[in-house]
Amino acid sequence: MDSVAARAGLLAAAAAAAPFAAALTSGAHPLALAAAAAVTGGAVGGLVWLLKPLARLGDALEHYGDHRAAQRGPQDDFARIHKGLKGLEARLEAATRRADPARLEDPLTGLPNRLAVMRRARDEIARARRKATPMAVALLALDGFPAAEKTLGRLETERLLRLTAETLVQSLRAYDLVGRWEGATFVAVLPEAEVENAVDAMRRVRALIAEDRIGMIVGEAVTASAGVAVLQPDDATLADIVARAERALLR
Repeated sequence: MDSVAARAGLLAAAAAAAPFAAALTSGAHPLALAAAAAVTGGAVGGLVWLLKPLARLGDALEHYGDHRAAQRGPQDDFARIHKGLKGLEARLEAATRRADPARLEDPLTGLPNRLAVMRRARDEIARARRKATPMAVALLALDGFPAAEKTLGRLETERLLRLTAETLVQSLRAYDLVGRWEGATFVAVLPEAEVENAVDAMRRVRALIAEDRIGMIVGEAVTASAGVAVLQPDDATLADIVARAERALLR
């Protein structure tokens, strides 16, 4: 069974790489295919598109059996270089994630980014209205962040943001939606929460941030401000609720 599965995997991977083999035999360079993909998917995306089938074919060859691959010169050569291709593919995919504005994850904290939160909040708003249950939104912003950036430097500032994100996630319920809104501002969508529940939750988070734990790690005293708002009948999107939470944050 394993042999059959391995053979099937090899055939599938080879089929995925077939366009590149055809390009080579016809005298065309495979990078031309990548360039064509780059027209619609971006230069980095084009290279990833090129490397994926090659790396998968190398995986299949290695899985099919090292001893068999070793007996076949071309396959063995490919098996030896596919690890390098996989590494390059991973680096290119990472670059694609950083460059893609439609990506839904904040690369620094791992939280959903603003776009992702906006999309997922649509479902929460619809659910709250369908079930006639409350929903609260909270904004949390680190105080004096521009000055902290200059004092701490980039690496420690990034560390501070990651620690804040972790504290926020760990302090809220598993089904609350937490994301990075912008800069040093985070957003939390709290289903079935009244304004009092949201205020209490943010009070806990602010107390944890102000404790010595984060301050000791980054070497500076850290505080945060929070603003909350609840879903109203005339709210069209999350942005409407966030706008009220932001006004509360700035008071």
